[in-house]
Amino acid sequence: MKLFKGIVKTGIGKAVLEMSKSSELDEWETLTGMRVIPGTLNLQLTKPFDLSLLRYLSFSKIGWDFDPATQGFDFKGDIGMYYNRIIIAGKYRGILVFWTWVPELDTHAELISQVHLRTTLGLEDGDIVDFSLYAY
Repeated sequence: MKLFKGIVKTGIGKAVLEMSKSSELDEWETLTGMRVIPGTLNLQLTKPFDLSLLRYLSFSKIGWDFDPATQGFDFKGDIGMYYNRIIIAGKYRGILVFWTWVPELDTHAELISQVHLRTTLGLEDGDIVDFSLYAY
């Protein structure tokens, strides 16, 4: 099983607000088969990620309405995400996500999990987190 690594960094705090809506959490569970908590752990990957290893979802295909400008991004392409289930730190189930509107598409990753990763793993900005892909 191949391990990938990323450096923990502070995000802009928008994911927790979006995901705090109960309908949003239900949609994540339907999409991934996992009940997750609101928010993401932002990582700067140590190497570019091969996005062909992941699933792709266009938000327009499932009716998710999102405007990247609300997060300060000027983006004109398809609004969506690359994603897959993962195992974080060899122990915790989660989801790896790459948002299409983020400029560093293949190195800026976000982890979604069933636990609060910063607290559970005692993480601070600059710490290294590893994860591996998990089959559906």
